[in-house]
Amino acid sequence: MFLRTRNNDSVASATWNEFLHGLGSTRDVAAERAREKAGSVRGALSDTGSEARHRASLALDALAGRPAPVRWGWVVAAAGLGALAGFAVAELLRGHPVDEAVASLRRQLGHSKEQAEHFVG
Repeated sequence: MFLRTRNNDSVASATWNEFLHGLGSTRDVAAERAREKAGSVRGALSDTGSEARHRASLALDALAGRPAPVRWGWVVAAAGLGALAGFAVAELLRGHPVDEAVASLRRQLGHSKEQAEHFVG
């Protein structure tokens, strides 16, 4: 019976040591994941804080009556889109029957001018 108790004690001791080792590795994994989550939350809060400061600054400027800054990026983008649209329309109308009609009208006006000069002179 004494041998059986001693064997049970050694099994219990070995099991307890395995449990403690597993608990330690679980703690290490949990701590690593917590550090990763904390880093991502810290980054999100930092971005949120800078956005809040920027908006607060704009609100104070508006309350003080200062004009809002011009967003030159949007102005340049709009100008570029306008130029692109104008170029596209010009390319679509190039060689179009409208050009032929304008040329025909110029010829007719030139012919009418010659007839008017003939009658006058």
